[in-house]
Amino acid sequence: MIYANAFFTSGNSYPNEDLVQLVDNYTHEAVVYKKIGTAVEDGVIYRKKDNDFYERQWSGYVNVLWWNIREAGILAPTVTERINKALALGYNTFFDEMSIEIKGTLYLQDNQKILSNKCTIKQTEVKAEIFNCEQKENISITGFMLKGEGVDYVVNASSRNVGILCTQAKNLMIEKNIFENFTYSAVSGLNGVEYLTFRFNKVKNLFTKTWAEEITGGRKDNMGIVVGGKNITIFKNYFENSSQGIYIVENSNFVSISDNDVENTILEHGMYLDSGISNLTVIGNRVRNTMKVGIKLQNSDNAGYISNNIVISNNIVENTSVGGDGILINNTTPGAPQLYAKNVVISGNVVRNAGQHGINVRFVDLGVVSNNVINGISYAGIYISDTKGVEICNNNIKTTQESGIMIEGKNYLLSANFNTIENPGMKNSGLEDLLTGITIRGTRNKEISVRNNKMIGSGDAMKYGIFVEFIEDPVVQQTFQDTYEIVGNTVLNAVTPYRFLNTAVALRLLNNNYKNLLTAPVQES
Repeated sequence: MIYANAFFTSGNSYPNEDLVQLVDNYTHEAVVYKKIGTAVEDGVIYRKKDNDFYERQWSGYVNVLWWNIREAGILAPTVTERINKALALGYNTFFDEMSIEIKGTLYLQDNQKILSNKCTIKQTEVKAEIFNCEQKENISITGFMLKGEGVDYVVNASSRNVGILCTQAKNLMIEKNIFENFTYSAVSGLNGVEYLTFRFNKVKNLFTKTWAEEITGGRKDNMGIVVGGKNITIFKNYFENSSQGIYIVENSNFVSISDNDVENTILEHGMYLDSGISNLTVIGNRVRNTMKVGIKLQNSDNAGYISNNIVISNNIVENTSVGGDGILINNTTPGAPQLYAKNVVISGNVVRNAGQHGINVRFVDLGVVSNNVINGISYAGIYISDTKGVEICNNNIKTTQESGIMIEGKNYLLSANFNTIENPGMKNSGLEDLLTGITIRGTRNKEISVRNNKMIGSGDAMKYGIFVEFIEDPVVQQTFQDTYEIVGNTVLNAVTPYRFLNTAVALRLLNNNYKNLLTAPVQES
């Protein structure tokens, strides 16, 4: 058999037949070339012999090895140039099992599949992504081990220290890849991404907390994945040792985050879900060992976006650090925020060992916090503030350092029903309104219902089963009447079962509450 390079060498005596069978010089596989009309010679697919052009015949994928990227002594810039030559043809491209270094970016084309059989690509250029598919469509990237340069860090949301840069890409599939040591993010698409599926990938960095903290303000921009747009699916991935795990950019829509593992965020949150994300489901994830909040949804008046239709369900969140809630919904606009997240469901989650509150819900209009299991919390099991039409029901809360449920100010049509609270107030801080089963701080709360809850203290740690702190400002009273229902609750092992700090303010309804099941039930009037 004749090797291809020999056949196409100028001045040889091989006949210019219409169809020739040759051997690839680099893969040593049999290959067929067919004579065609004019073409642009690329040295592999299209080649010239004398005055004739030949096209390589193949089926399926082209192979980057055809461009001889593994010759002895080849430098990373030349490897990059040759791979880009292969990709520029727009064919589906195969990377065999090998380890290569590049210096620069590899540019993908529309309607292209990039497939690897355990190919490792290491980026040696600073401030450069490995794969770029910005503004491209219908691309899949499968099976790579991608390694970042790992040193350079830019405190900038447009950093290119990423594995895959996909801003404004459409119909993008990224699956079964491993990403390591990208100082900004494994995958970055800050806006305009549509129909992205990121699944079965692993993002596992070697970064440490010391690395994250060694610059002023910390390396907060280091993330597992950061994307924004619509119709985004993040499914069954593993993230470890980044400053933050999963970051969804503001004003995204139709986002599904399910069955992922986020482990050991070294500076910030497990998931950061930015302002105005709507039609969001966060289901069945496991978030462990975060330096801040496990799962955080943040609104902001400044952006003017409203989050609608949020479901955070059946997740496991454990071991958040000091100041880190397990699950947090909040509007962080300074002063008096105006925007509320609407239609929020937080259900069936397990929150364990949170460094602040277990579940913290603020600035929500219509919501349910139900059937969660909350255990070992540094502050309140459930903290509620600035809500409208929220129901807290059927939660099982155990061993909180402060209140089981803290109902802070400015809630309207709030109900806390059928919750079980065991061992609240374990901190014994001396602040009695924090050492309770359920606390209602009466700052502009209206239409509050606390029914059929059970509170069980440990020793004398629970100072009160239910503590209501009424406000006394007559102006506020005129504009925001306090109307509370406290009905059918059971309090066991409290120093004082019920306390109403200002008895001059009447409750609307207070009856059938029980102090001790060992004595005859007593109805309170």
